[in-house]
Amino acid sequence: GFFRTIDQTRGLLAYVEKRYPGAFHPELRYLTVGSRAVSSAGGLRLPSCGESLGRTLALASYLPLCGQGDTDGDGITPICCAHLDGAEQREVEAFHIAFVPGLGTRLLGTPWYGSPQLVARWADFLK
Repeated sequence: GFFRTIDQTRGLLAYVEKRYPGAFHPELRYLTVGSRAVSSAGGLRLPSCGESLGRTLALASYLPLCGQGDTDGDGITPICCAHLDGAEQREVEAFHIAFVPGLGTRLLGTPWYGSPQLVARWADFLK
């Protein structure tokens, strides 16, 4: 659709997908880690100011990346774009470090992929 033509990555995503599809190097192990912590579903409704802001910000990011306005992700990257075909895929309950949560959300302590409790869920892959 129309929103899929708005390339938020300025061509980087298409470039990488075209030249290095999926788990490109068979001799390497791949891990992708994604999240469903932020839903963009109903992003323009007003259930509460903070919730609506978070969903609207997610919608503005998810829609151009995957063409879907009703999906989940980490607030910046939709789950459908987070995982690489052929990679081991894991999900954690995390927010993208650049995501600005809705009003009333405590920034300090908000879980992201590098939070100690979440690193423990994927770091074993590095061994």
